Amino acid sequence: MNKQTGFTLIELLVVIAIIALLMAILMPALSRARKQAKAIVCRSNLKQWGTAIAMYAAEYDTKMWRSEMYQGDWMAILRPYYADIDKIRCCPVATKPSQDTVTVEYRGSVDTVWGVRGEAHEYGGRGKGYWGSYGNNAWSTNRGIRQDPVSRDPEKYWGSVAVKGADDIPVLLDSTLSAAWPLHTEPIPPKPLRLFSDIPLDAPGCQIWRFCIDRHRGAINGSFLDGSSQKILLQDLWNLKWHRKFEPQYYTKADFGWLK
Repeated sequence: MNKQTGFTLIELLVVIAIIALLMAILMPALSRARKQAKAIVCRSNLKQWGTAIAMYAAEYDTKMWRSEMYQGDWMAILRPYYADIDKIRCCPVATKPSQDTVTVEYRGSVDTVWGVRGEAHEYGGRGKGYWGSYGNNAWSTNRGIRQDPVSRDPEKYWGSVAVKGADDIPVLLDSTLSAAWPLHTEPIPPKPLRLFSDIPLDAPGCQIWRFCIDRHRGAINGSFLDGSSQKILLQDLWNLKWHRKFEPQYYTKADFGWLK
């Protein structure tokens, strides 16, 4: 008579231990793969926005749109040049909806969108439904009607895609707000910016901080005036040509004490 045998308790525990060990080894790799996949989708979104910007500029003799009072207007202006805004308005990392419409009360984090879907307000544009997780370098546009101290200088605006070094001029980037006017005099944030409330509202002094967020492992993604999209290390944000008078500040990762 054949005697049936099965796993002993010790053998079963060994198998469970091996499975647990394999999971411990594989989980970090799977997590990194998921984050990399989200970053690739984000760059693809920004590449599509770059294409929309190129189509707009081609129709308006290389000129960019005017930087108006409502910072989210770029999304409305580019609307005729994209097929489905809901697919490209947000980075896959930014999954949380905003709940506030007043900037002073805004408490969104780096994974929260700006604007409120279906509601009209300054940072979502004058029309309804303008919200997302990308922000415009307003210096890339033509000077509009804003008269605040930061955005007043007309000589800083690029105004056209037909400029030298367009591949180093950012247009749309991962952001906590819909637009900003970065200045080279703005300092490095003293800590990681986790919440929008970490960014002082008394501009100038904080504009570039809207883009200095750790969405993609020490980096963000951005589209440029030549239509390309690239990964941008946070320390390299100060090296870009945000406006015509911007003086690059060549920081390194070591200058960001909180960057891992």
